[in-house]
Amino acid sequence: MLGIARYVFMLLAVVSGFLLYLLVSGFTGYWIAGLVVSTLFLFDTIVFNTHRYLLLDPVAVFLVLLSTCLFYSGRKYISAITAGLAVASKFSVVPVVAGLWLTLVIRERGFKNSILYLLLAFATYLSTYLVDLRLGLDAILRHHVEMYTYMSWRHGFSPVIAILGFTKLFFRIEAWRYIGEYTFLVSTSNGFLEVVNTKFTPLNKWYIVFYAGGGSPLWHILFPSLLYATYLVLTRKASSRLGDTVFLSWLSLLNVVAGTLDWYYVNTLPFLYTTLVVLVYQVAPSRFKWIVTALVIVHFTSFILTLLGVIPFKTLVAT
Repeated sequence: MLGIARYVFMLLAVVSGFLLYLLVSGFTGYWIAGLVVSTLFLFDTIVFNTHRYLLLDPVAVFLVLLSTCLFYSGRKYISAITAGLAVASKFSVVPVVAGLWLTLVIRERGFKNSILYLLLAFATYLSTYLVDLRLGLDAILRHHVEMYTYMSWRHGFSPVIAILGFTKLFFRIEAWRYIGEYTFLVSTSNGFLEVVNTKFTPLNKWYIVFYAGGGSPLWHILFPSLLYATYLVLTRKASSRLGDTVFLSWLSLLNVVAGTLDWYYVNTLPFLYTTLVVLVYQVAPSRFKWIVTALVIVHFTSFILTLLGVIPFKTLVAT
């Protein structure tokens, strides 16, 4: 069963790549730009590796990309529905959904459409809890309180963690302060297994992970490209679509602030790759094919060599 699920999730990655193709082709009016972005996304080793696991992030990324495509194709209300489903899948997409809503607030005259968008997204999110109403409304409210409490502890802002998150994006170097083992005490209650106690034993050392093939060598230019694109937006030298990708990219980077886990980056890579390609298309249209060809060759070569084991995915160094 798990083997079949892995294929389903890999198919989900392909569909997400196709949605990126549609989005960027629509932004630039050039199908090759869309093909390049979808290729960079699909053959990023972090994206590939994350989709092998049965995590919620691939589902949330697919839904938020579907919502974004629908939003920019003029289907705002259907976009709101898929946005609500995306948030219900995982809260990591909340920044991008908020960005779509803010875009609607800024560009639409009046607040009717933006309010309807927000209400429809929220109603869709709540509808995913209908099956739980048999447990009682108090159970649903208690679940949310516990979930937000956990998130405030697990994802609360820490300058050190934020720096480590961006360090991984800039240099493909990942550092962990506490590495150890979890011990679970499990008992049987009413025929169900229940965890009654957990214990984490930390090791008081730094562990540094050097990525040889993790992510892509293109990671080193993603943030500088975003900074330059931001400069073009602030100086009003950017197209409106480049401005949109920059806005969504910055919002998606809030995931990186939460730490260095691989799946955090899957939530931001679609928008960072989009910004990179749309930026190249705007600033160097005559040399666009040559530049993106070089980028794809470097990117794809790194992916294949990592897949074949010629270069390691990660190299662990303890200090």
